[in-house]
Amino acid sequence: MPIIQTIFDPVPLPRVGFAGSLSFTFYWAARPTVPPGWMVEPGRRDHAVLWLIVAGELHLQTPSGGVDCGPGALIVFPPGSSPQAENRGAVPATRYVLSFEMRVWGEVDFFRLYRTPAISKVSDLAALIEPWERLVAQLEAHDGAVTLGAEGWARVLVDAWLSALEAEGELLPALAADERLTAVLAAVDDDLRGDWTLARLSEVMCLSPVRVRQIFTLHLGVPPARYITLRRIAHARDLLAQTDLTSVEIAERCGFPDPSHFSRVFHRLTGVRPTQYREQTRRRD
Repeated sequence: MPIIQTIFDPVPLPRVGFAGSLSFTFYWAARPTVPPGWMVEPGRRDHAVLWLIVAGELHLQTPSGGVDCGPGALIVFPPGSSPQAENRGAVPATRYVLSFEMRVWGEVDFFRLYRTPAISKVSDLAALIEPWERLVAQLEAHDGAVTLGAEGWARVLVDAWLSALEAEGELLPALAADERLTAVLAAVDDDLRGDWTLARLSEVMCLSPVRVRQIFTLHLGVPPARYITLRRIAHARDLLAQTDLTSVEIAERCGFPDPSHFSRVFHRLTGVRPTQYREQTRRRD
């Protein structure tokens, strides 16, 4: 099945944690029905899966126990999870299913940076039915191939989910479990122009360089140097879009003493030069 990936700027991602840009990849969507007595157990998923129950009821098995979910229940399964549900009722249960991937700065899995509730309740179920119907109709009309129209409706649905979580205060940083990493990321954010070598990170975290690298890779999916580069470029994008600072001034503020090096790195990660990025952003505005 074809896959369409879209990187959009500026990003409607809630300003929580370290978000700078978001890449979104839509894989597939469906509208399956679960007959009474049937189990849903598709196995481990490599990508995130979003369910919206529109009719009937499913008994969902979560790490904390079983939960009964009826119409309006919005359920998310992060990458690597194994959805399990059962229709214990007397009528069929219908749900919409959407599979997708999101990466912050194009490389860090969204679910490594953010915690989202496994189950939330849609306040206006009717308002979500139309985009789901249009998404499924687009796929059915093209034999399951992902069209630009289908990708657009998938993005509308995921944006609605994220916006609702942000409004309810349920979109939270996922790094609170490791205070050392949270602290050093905050320090990096406060001093992006600083010389953040592996040795300095080790000193701040009071850990060996090997352990620092392991923690970054485990929680963020990228090594320390790569993370810092991604964060600097994300800040540079904000400054290019929101200020009139020159590229030389922005490079210095973001920890690139050599403007030429900054321009090369920016181009490699975004596909355009800093001046082109500013022009494109201003035209959109």
